[in-house]
Amino acid sequence: MIYEETYQYLLRNVSSTEFDTCLYALLHSDWDGVIQSPLHMMARGVGTTEKYLRQIINKFTAPQGSLKRVFVPVHQGEDILYKFNLGPASNLGYNRKTDRYCKKYRFFYCDAFKTLTIHGKRLLLMGAFRMSVLKSEEVLFDYNEIVPDSNSQFTRKRLLDAVDAIHAALGHVVTISFASKAFSKKEILVFTFTEGILEQYKENRSERTWLRRTIFDSGYLGHINDSVCRELERVGKYIFRSFLQETTNISNDIQMELQKLARFVYSHSLKKFGQAIPAKEQLLLAPKQASAYLSKIMYNEALEQMVKYAHQAESIKSLLERVHFHRNISEKALCREVNDLKMAEHIKPILQKYHQADFIRHVLNDWCETWLISRVKSVTEEFQAEGKRKSTDADKQAAAEYMMRIRNDTYDQLDKLLTLILKFGNHAVAPAVRNFPLTKKKETLQSYFAIQKERLDALPISS
Repeated sequence: MIYEETYQYLLRNVSSTEFDTCLYALLHSDWDGVIQSPLHMMARGVGTTEKYLRQIINKFTAPQGSLKRVFVPVHQGEDILYKFNLGPASNLGYNRKTDRYCKKYRFFYCDAFKTLTIHGKRLLLMGAFRMSVLKSEEVLFDYNEIVPDSNSQFTRKRLLDAVDAIHAALGHVVTISFASKAFSKKEILVFTFTEGILEQYKENRSERTWLRRTIFDSGYLGHINDSVCRELERVGKYIFRSFLQETTNISNDIQMELQKLARFVYSHSLKKFGQAIPAKEQLLLAPKQASAYLSKIMYNEALEQMVKYAHQAESIKSLLERVHFHRNISEKALCREVNDLKMAEHIKPILQKYHQADFIRHVLNDWCETWLISRVKSVTEEFQAEGKRKSTDADKQAAAEYMMRIRNDTYDQLDKLLTLILKFGNHAVAPAVRNFPLTKKKETLQSYFAIQKERLDALPISS
């Protein structure tokens, strides 16, 4: 999507080639906004040389006064890629109620569009943006919206030249005509797009390319078809959205950490999925089963990360308690007050780190609980649905065994994590404190599974 922030930037701050560079970035960025394209491919797609593209990148990555940097360097392994920094990152940041956007229409990426001057590109973008917002292939502008005064980007001559150039290059896409309003007699411009153009837009496939490459790099050399990819992406989108849905009133640092964490859990899980496929190739014939398998891997990964953040929070808390203890000792030994303001300034970053770790622990814990509850709930719901038709003792037994497998898998994972944290955890933190998040979780789950088993046992059998 070309969101309003990007739209306004393109109307005021770029050259013709920079305009095309931004459009290319929008079409080739992943859910995080990172442009998944090497420099030589990007230059070819924009229609310029690598040398000139480097100059554009240097401009876009440099501070621009009150404006945002357009590109932000991102290190991915040994490569340096760039995050497109204007507007929400992909469709994950889209707010249906408030955000206005223009679709990435195919004509934006054709050679004829690239030959237009910057004024032609801006004028056509204005028409396309309004078409997308209003969902109408005929839109109009008051003349003074385009030429408000003598200091505007457009003059009358530039406007007329842009219209002529658009007709010459893309007359099969749009016609721009001058008219006047019936009552006010004010001059207007009417954009009439070819019928059907509203739905002729390009889809961003960068995330799917990344997904296939991640699985390929994990060792599976076969092809993952689109139906399986769509299901795997659906699981990935869920973890991004659920991690970030509680970030409205929190700091940018925590938002960024959660976004990185969502990407880490998703990519790490895809690698494990790819490693498992050679022994489970039947999954690729059943997209729903493939996504369920990936979802289970992601649950285990999220649970492990939850334990790590819980342990990190407890370690920082222990450090803060020691700082407070030593402060009291120093006061008694020196018989003077320690400067409270200086002490507060000293521990402020430590406190921030604690609150960040503790907040993320809560997000991960809630996500894991929601995931587990939905899996167990589906067992009883499916059995009840089956009962409306015909169910037997064997059906109930099968449902109970499935629930038992979920329980045992969960306990096994918790026990493995308990062993790891006892062995490798921070020994400055007491073992009971280190283990508390996991032991507490296991106790809660034991009660939950017991209740669910009672509910399943109480469901009637169809006669």
